[in-house]
Amino acid sequence: MKDVEKMMMHHHRSSVKKNHKAFKSKHSSKGALKAQTKGKVEKSTQKYKPKHAANKLERRNKAKQVMLSKKEKSESNKNFFDGRRGAPRIVAVIPLCADVDAADVVRSLNKSIDVDVEVPYSGVFTTPIDRFKQKIQYIVAPRHFTSIIDAAQVADFVVFVLSAKQEVDHFGETCLRSVVAQGVSTVYSVVQHLSEVESAKMQTELRKSLLSYMTHFFAEQEKIYAMDNQQECLNIIRSLCQQFPKGIQWRDSRAYILADRAWYDKNPELNTGGALVVEGVVRGQKLSPDRLVHIPGFGDFQVDKICAAGDAATHDDSMAIDGDAMAQFAGNFTALPTMDQDDLDEYALEEELPDVGMENDYEEPEMQRGVRLDDHFYLSDDEEQEARTLKDKNRIPKGMSEYQARWILEENSDDEYDNADDASSNGGDQTMELDDDDARSLTRSATQYGATEMDAQSEMFVDLSPEEEARQLKEYREREKEDTEFPDEVELPPEVSAKERFARYRGLRNLRSSEWQVDEQDSRAPQEWNRLSRFQNFRTTRNRVLKESNANCVPAGTRVLIYIRAPEDVIIAASNKSLFSIFALLRYEHKKVVLNVSATPNTEYEEPIPTKDSLILQVGARRYNVNPVFSESGTTPNNVYKLERFLHQGRTAIATMIAPVSFGNTPILFLKETEKSIELVASGSVENADHSRVLAKRIILTGYPYKIHKRLVTLRYMFFNAEDIAWFKAIPLFTKMGRSGYIKESIGTHGYYKATFNGPINAQDTIAMALYKRVWPRRSELWTGAF
Repeated sequence: MKDVEKMMMHHHRSSVKKNHKAFKSKHSSKGALKAQTKGKVEKSTQKYKPKHAANKLERRNKAKQVMLSKKEKSESNKNFFDGRRGAPRIVAVIPLCADVDAADVVRSLNKSIDVDVEVPYSGVFTTPIDRFKQKIQYIVAPRHFTSIIDAAQVADFVVFVLSAKQEVDHFGETCLRSVVAQGVSTVYSVVQHLSEVESAKMQTELRKSLLSYMTHFFAEQEKIYAMDNQQECLNIIRSLCQQFPKGIQWRDSRAYILADRAWYDKNPELNTGGALVVEGVVRGQKLSPDRLVHIPGFGDFQVDKICAAGDAATHDDSMAIDGDAMAQFAGNFTALPTMDQDDLDEYALEEELPDVGMENDYEEPEMQRGVRLDDHFYLSDDEEQEARTLKDKNRIPKGMSEYQARWILEENSDDEYDNADDASSNGGDQTMELDDDDARSLTRSATQYGATEMDAQSEMFVDLSPEEEARQLKEYREREKEDTEFPDEVELPPEVSAKERFARYRGLRNLRSSEWQVDEQDSRAPQEWNRLSRFQNFRTTRNRVLKESNANCVPAGTRVLIYIRAPEDVIIAASNKSLFSIFALLRYEHKKVVLNVSATPNTEYEEPIPTKDSLILQVGARRYNVNPVFSESGTTPNNVYKLERFLHQGRTAIATMIAPVSFGNTPILFLKETEKSIELVASGSVENADHSRVLAKRIILTGYPYKIHKRLVTLRYMFFNAEDIAWFKAIPLFTKMGRSGYIKESIGTHGYYKATFNGPINAQDTIAMALYKRVWPRRSELWTGAF
């Protein structure tokens, strides 16, 4: 009986089930990973997915290739600096405080290895380090902005000098931020006057404070070296002689030379009357005589020839100005330019201009028949009425006049809007598409206005007296000034015709998707617009040009004499510079294009940065006077971007100007010269050279609802005569609360009109109309000043 009862009992599984402890394994099996994912697939962030997953053998082969590449690079760096003919290591000593001495830092470093040489206050000189079998070429930079920037560009190592008694001043921090923005190689930080601090505890705290300051700009900084300690000076020298510099990407993709000496060689066969001869070691990539060279502050020049030079250690000072004596060291090789040598023309020749197709010619305002919406000109009211009469002539009911038929159609249209009002409450209406800027503006709070008496039943309209109109307009605009929500709003005086004032503006149904003819005929376009260089595929051209820099030319590490076709005045001015360097340009980098660069404002610069403001643009080693036009960043389907009136803090914009092209991820600096010093305004990098980028300036005309009858609204204060309303009738309207509509008809003589919207209008809402005009970039010029 008990056995039967046990069989009749229903057994419930325990609700608290204890699982066994999972097996601890460093690597999960394929089955365990499959069970964990349960069929889920992570979204790949790769732009180009591989055709198949790499197996073990392919992964091992890839790792081996990376290892061999690093080993080859290490051997190349070792061969570049080692040996009697090895290139010297360039060390730039940059003071950041007013009471420090860069020359004294070099003396302390030389004293630690028992080297006694004369150190100039500023300039370039080479010191052999026999203890480590290396040569160091010091650049003692004065507290001069251009000298500091140029020294950091060519240096393998940069030594920043801090003070234990003074903080880094505004000029020092500007130089520091500029050096970081343009790119810098391996960095060391040293401090002077540390022994003058009496307490050892204070010295430790001071070092921690300076290290914290420098790690804000260079996170890899580990120590602040004291120049009063001989052992720490020796440690710096050892690091400078044994460590390989990390380099700068944009600089190392080109050939460059830090001149040991330069002189003028008279050659009557040249058009310039002579050549600038520069002696130095080729660095970066291979140097080709077919490519142009850039001298900072002087421009681009052609190369006449490149010859081999002897060892710099065998030269004496008397050879610095004797060109004939240098010829004995030029017997190994001579590289001459070929037929492929780049010319000095910045623009394309007239006969080589491509067919850009001016299909959509611009019409002068007096020749237009109506406002331009997208790429179409709309008819005036009279012409539109004639076309509508011919179109609807056959649809007039028998026995009814044309006026009666038109009146019936308008009444039916109003009934349709009333019926659509009910549909909109159920989400059945179709709203007009707005651009992103308008949509963002619509989410803001509405402007508060005073109560307006609305007569929903009255269709009767009576013009107010001019005095009453002026009084109400003044009151309305005083309220609007208190709360300006749209930065693009403009106020049109009553006596000014909007048709004439905004004749060059057009309407767009959508800023992101409406078509805009790129090569339209416009009298305001730059004269050289059609002669600018254009690239069908900028990325492909960039990769091809960078690959060409590794062609069979003079290899890096070779000491050469380069003959540059430059006039004598350039040579005289260049000889006065304590730091003289040249940079080889890549193919096409002398040609002017529509250059687009990213611009992020400097957080320490508090002044407003308006568009088209006069600035100094530094692109790599080149500097230009520019008036950049700022526009919003990102990408759009139609390549049309809204103009930014100012470069706003905390937001990156795109700056467009006509300037020479630069390939690679070249950093850029926007500088502004003031009465006292130089200011770093913004920084960024080169994006592309795109001539099809359209910059559209937006203005917004606003109106005020005077009478509201559901979706039919009577508006005022946007226009002040019937002609302007007829001209801009085709432009869509929108409100700050998210409604969209269009102009229906004009009433009265003071600029009142009726408009229909896709939903009921609030009495506190503001109606707006967006108009756009194309803005063309401005030309840049070479900056030849100094600061």
